[in-house]
Amino acid sequence: MIKSIESTIWGKSLNHKYVLWVYNNATRLELKGIVFFKNDGSIKIIAEGEEKNLLFFIKKLQCGRYFFPIFSQIENFSIVWQTPKHEFENFSISEALE
Repeated sequence: MIKSIESTIWGKSLNHKYVLWVYNNATRLELKGIVFFKNDGSIKIIAEGEEKNLLFFIKKLQCGRYFFPIFSQIENFSIVWQTPKHEFENFSISEALE
């Protein structure tokens, strides 16, 4: 069943390498959506896909700071499950949208 999540990640040293890591994991899991920096420096992710793939993706987001020292500055993140809108054709990286 197709589901959707919205996640915001806060941290001191979030950079484009982390965004690329998110993108690579999402595309490997065949998720559709977007990742971008918000104006406040946090990262927002909207992802849609099979529930089992989203659950694995969330686990990767939660564990990323332990596997990659460059991400150790992640301070907090939120995950909210939503009704999918089917508005994405693929997963992409975008410029700041909020």
